Amino acid sequence: MSDKKRFIATFICMWILWLLFTGTNPQSVYQSWQSWNNSTQEFVVGGIVSFIVSAISYKFFTKNPGDMINPKRWGYIIAYIPAYIWAEIKAHLNVAYRVLKPSSMSPSIVEVPTELESDVGLTTLADSITMTPGTLTVEIDEEEPKLFVHWITAEDKTEPEQAYENVGEPLEKYIRGGFG
Repeated sequence: MSDKKRFIATFICMWILWLLFTGTNPQSVYQSWQSWNNSTQEFVVGGIVSFIVSAISYKFFTKNPGDMINPKRWGYIIAYIPAYIWAEIKAHLNVAYRVLKPSSMSPSIVEVPTELESDVGLTTLADSITMTPGTLTVEIDEEEPKLFVHWITAEDKTEPEQAYENVGEPLEKYIRGGFG
């Protein structure tokens, strides 16, 4: 794919995300272009910021611009959000229990195999694991691929398959579908 197409696809996606996250209504921007209100400012600033971010990151963002507009891919990304929030809630409750009963902690570094191969997919999984309380990704092996995770409640689940079922599997299918 040409760099120009990759840049344009990245720019469009960044700008759309900007508009969605800021709540900018493109129709109100069009209707009030002369008044230069907040919607118009957000629209213009979003375009400028999206252009700058795209110029810096388009090479890393995607290898195939067509993937960025694939509705199935966006469905997985949207489905990832509640799955991650649920994992986060369970982890918070688990850590709260462990704080109240410290004798139940059995920390260990476990190997978590994964089927993810893309850098973005591996990084997303590693970050998701790190952001949930009680787990911390300490290393990523891109060749195998697998993660090494410090887990405060590993107990007897230190076998890679068991660690994968508890730590990696709940989010991996969404990450694989959304980021590869």
